[in-house]
Order: sequence, then C-alpha cells, then structure tokens
Amino acid sequence: MSKTSLMVLMLAGAAQGFGGWHRRHIEFTTFADGRPDGGIRQSADVEDGLDSPGDIFVFDQKLLADDSCKTVIGRNAGYCIRTDPGKPDWSGTDHPTLPDDPENNWGQCTWTLTFYEESGYEGTLQVSGRESDMHTSYVSIIGGTGDFKGAKGVLATTPEPLPQQGILFRQELDITLPRTSYSGWSGN
Repeated sequence: MSKTSLMVLMLAGAAQGFGGWHRRHIEFTTFADGRPDGGIRQSADVEDGLDSPGDIFVFDQKLLADDSCKTVIGRNAGYCIRTDPGKPDWSGTDHPTLPDDPENNWGQCTWTLTFYEESGYEGTLQVSGRESDMHTSYVSIIGGTGDFKGAKGVLATTPEPLPQQGILFRQELDITLPRTSYSGWSGN
C-alpha cells in the first residue's frame, strides 16, 4: 500500500470517528453466593481461631444472575488474606484486642469469575484488590479469557447480609475490552 493510500484511509477513518475501531464496554451485575448452600467458604486460620492479620480465607461459590439470585451462571472462586481485622462482622471470628480500623475489616483478595453458558458469556474474569467485609469495595479487573480476553475495568463488590441465611456479595462489573479490528479494512 502506498503512503498516499494509507493517508487517505487514515483521513477517512478520522472523519468517521475511526469507523470500526472501537472498544467494547460491558456492564452487568452478579452475586457471589455466601449462603450455607452456596459453596465453599472457609478460613485457613492456623493461629488462634480469631480474625487476625495474615489469616487466609478461601472460597468457591455459586455465581448468580441478577434475577433474584435464582439462576446459577458460573463460579466465584479465590482467596483473601486478612490485612486489617476491625469491626465485628457477620463471621463471628473477630479479633477483640487488635487496634485497627474500628469501622471495617479489610483483606487483600484475588479471585476468578467463571461464566457458564447460561450467563450469555463464555470465559473468565480475574479480579484483585483490597476488599472490605462491611462496605462497598472497588477492585481491579485485571484480565480475562474467552469473551473477556484482554478485559480491564472495575468490580464494585458490596456485602449484603441475609439474617439467618448467610450473605450475598453484589458484584457490579464495569468492563472494557480491547479495540477490535477496523471493520472497513479488507486488505492484506
């Protein structure tokens, strides 16, 4: 392709807002099922049986659709390392003597959302960041596979305690996928 042809193509793309060059943006909500029948949720505490810095919490839970949590659309699996136990929470294992954030509990968490066909997507999303047990947290979407290949974005996770039934974690996903190829280009 000559320089002139390339310049014409670039100018035509600029005049159309670069035509087919675009990022895909996806937003949706899921719930991680922390209820007793929702999957594995357990602490790997080797010290004192209380919520202490360095404790590891592992989970492999149902991932539910935003349809009153009736449809299982995948799995939500990963781990958190407790960094700051503080305010007593739903777990009942809080450390009573540590001087830390009296209004919250914090962990450094990494997990994978695996989507089943029922979700309308195929693939996984990986997230990582500092998560609160008590309030909304914003963690980074650091990658993905399948329909989410190259994903970046933010997952807002909010605990929603259910009296006598456990807890759900509302997960609001704001995902940006990489640019797709130019739809008007048919050359080599």
